[in-house]
Amino acid sequence: MKSENVNGFTLLEMMVVLAIVGLLSLGGGSSWQRWRQRQQLNDTAQQIQRLLQRVRSDANWHNATHVLWLKPGKRWCLGAGPALCRRPTRHTLPAPHAGISVRALTADLGFYGRHNAARPGRIVIASDAGERRVIVSSRGRVRICLQSEEDCR
Repeated sequence: MKSENVNGFTLLEMMVVLAIVGLLSLGGGSSWQRWRQRQQLNDTAQQIQRLLQRVRSDANWHNATHVLWLKPGKRWCLGAGPALCRRPTRHTLPAPHAGISVRALTADLGFYGRHNAARPGRIVIASDAGERRVIVSSRGRVRICLQSEEDCR
């Protein structure tokens, strides 16, 4: 009999390859989830920073006092002025992502009239990916800090 040259893979080789692919996709899936949670946390911190900058500009422009308020809960809402969150306005921010909570808000944090004066304080947001602090200085500067950073951007 002639021996034939057969091309292909054995069942054992295919099972080894499938096991390796399965392990790699498990690791990739969890990494993807952590990356997505970090991105949502950073996005929320940036949206809060932009909200505070808008409120600061409006207080300065109109020589008015804008004190921040927070409606806590799973779907929290942050704003200044009338405490309405039924529909978003220029001075409100409903929770942009479901897994992020507001852990702390300095009492009477707000912006006061001309010269960009502010009551210094912080807003702390958190999720499974970590924690971010949005810091307001007495001169109205708004910056974002990681929980492990000593200096903020």
